[in-house]
Amino acid sequence: MPKKTKTPTRNKSEKKRVNPLRKIVALIILALSIVSSLVVVTAAYIEHLSPEVQPIPALLGLAFPIFALSTTLLFIVLLLIYPRYSLVSLVALLLSIPAMRQYCPINRGNDRLLTNRPGFSMLTYNTYHFVDVEKEALNDHIDYNRTLQNIINADADIVAIQEKSSLRFKENKRLKFTAEQIEHINQLYPYQILQSRGQILSKYPVRLVSDTIFTKTAFTTVFEADIDGHKVTIINNHLQSIGFTKDDKDLYVELTTRPDSLDSKIGEAKLLTRKLLDAFQQRASQVEAVDSIARSIGGNIILCGDINDTPNSYSYHVLSKNRRDTYLDLGTGPGYTYLANRMWVRIDYLFYEGDMEARYVNVIEKRSSDHYPVYAEFEWK
Repeated sequence: MPKKTKTPTRNKSEKKRVNPLRKIVALIILALSIVSSLVVVTAAYIEHLSPEVQPIPALLGLAFPIFALSTTLLFIVLLLIYPRYSLVSLVALLLSIPAMRQYCPINRGNDRLLTNRPGFSMLTYNTYHFVDVEKEALNDHIDYNRTLQNIINADADIVAIQEKSSLRFKENKRLKFTAEQIEHINQLYPYQILQSRGQILSKYPVRLVSDTIFTKTAFTTVFEADIDGHKVTIINNHLQSIGFTKDDKDLYVELTTRPDSLDSKIGEAKLLTRKLLDAFQQRASQVEAVDSIARSIGGNIILCGDINDTPNSYSYHVLSKNRRDTYLDLGTGPGYTYLANRMWVRIDYLFYEGDMEARYVNVIEKRSSDHYPVYAEFEWK
C-alpha cells in the first residue's frame, strides 16, 4: 500500500505571524469605530453649546447628517466582518436618534383639516425679493411672477414674508407682477404691512408691534393678529445669513464637487470657514433675543421665518425649546426648504405655542425663490 502523505500544517511560528496582523487590523477598525461614534454623538448634541462660547464645534452640528451616514455605513460593514465591534457604532447611532429625528422626522396622519373645528392657516416664505431663480432658463415662457403666484395659490390666512424689497404690491414689468395678480393679492389680503424688512399679508386684522434690526440682513418683526377673537402674536424672522458672495458660492461648489482642489484653495477655504463661524456667533445672540421677546409676550405665538440654521443647531435648540415645530410634529423626510449652490437644508420654520394645535404642514416644492414656502394649518384647542 502506498504511504499516506501528511497534510502540511502551520507551525507555531507561522501562527504567530498571522495572529498579530489580524489583531492589528481589528484594533485599527475598533479605533475607527470609536472615533466615528464619538464624533457623531458629539455632533448630535452640540446644539446645546452656544457658538458665542465657542463657534468651531457648531461646524460638527452642521455636518451631522454626513457623520450619521458614515457611522451607519461603518456599522453595516462591521456587522458583516467584525460583529462584536459593531456594538460601539450601534450605541452611538441609538444615542443620536433624537438629532436624526430632528433632521428627518417620520410621521403619520399629516392630513388637511377635515374637522369643523375653527382654525386658521399660515405661510412663511423667503421670497428672494420676488426674483425668479430660474428666470434665465425660463426666458419669456412665463409672463407672470411665479413666487407671487405661489402665495396666491397657497391661499393661507396669514403670510409672513422675508426678503421683499418693495413697500407695496403694484404692477412691475421687471418682476412680472401682473395686474391680475395684484388685484388677486389685494382681494385675498385686505390687511397688509409691507415695510422694508418683515412683511405680513392677512385676511384678519393685524398690527405692527415692534421691529428689531440686528444687522443689515437680520431682523425680527412682531405682529399681532386678531383671528376670530383670538389674539395671536406672529414673530417673523430673518436671522443672520452666512453672507457668501457669488465667488464664495462658486468656491463652495468647486470644493464640494472636487475636494482635491482644496490644496490649492486653502486660503479661500479658511475665509469661507471664518464667515460660517461669524454667522454662528451672530445668530446665537439673535435667537436669544428672539426667544426673550417671545417669552415676554406669552400667549398664542407663531415664531416663523428664515432662521438660516439647521435642525441640529443652537438656533433651533433655543427657538424650539418649550415650543413645537410643525414640521417635526407632522412632516416626513428631510423637508429641505433651501436648495441652491449644492446646499440642501431645512432652515425655514413654523414654531408655535399657546391654545392651538398644528394639524397639517407642507413644504411647498415650487422652485421660483431659492427657498420653498412652508404652509401649516392650525385649529384651536
